[in-house]
Amino acid sequence: MKKGGNVFKLKNPTIGTIEFKDLTNFIELFLENKSYKVWVGTDSHARDGVVTFATAIVIYKVGNGATYFYYVTHERRPYDMYSRLIREAEFSLNTAEFIENHLNLIKPEIHLDIGLNGRSKEVFNVVTGYVKGLGYDCKIKPESFAATNVAHLYTK
Repeated sequence: MKKGGNVFKLKNPTIGTIEFKDLTNFIELFLENKSYKVWVGTDSHARDGVVTFATAIVIYKVGNGATYFYYVTHERRPYDMYSRLIREAEFSLNTAEFIENHLNLIKPEIHLDIGLNGRSKEVFNVVTGYVKGLGYDCKIKPESFAATNVAHLYTK
């Protein structure tokens, strides 16, 4: 999350940038005390020595649609695939902690941009173990839409 002074800023494709003080009110109005689920996922893309990480928070009001927020971070440093996937999980876990502790929402499910096919299978056990070891449920490809679909939109 972008931190401007003491204010966290997230973006929403409909309402634009939203500051932390307004975020909780927006979420309360959106949820209308209805049943909901929360998913968090991070994706990344490397280009010209800069890695762009995008983290998405998806809030689904059961039976009534969803909204999402995202933030983008750029890091100028080399990452191998293993380190980059661990960093993606770290962004998602930090965001999940923020959701629970500051937004007072339910524990989110973590969506990981890894699968059992392709090169990411080499780090599958490490990354899923990291997430589960911290008490979070997680989904992988093809079920990890918060990372592979929503966050992916903001990495390019």
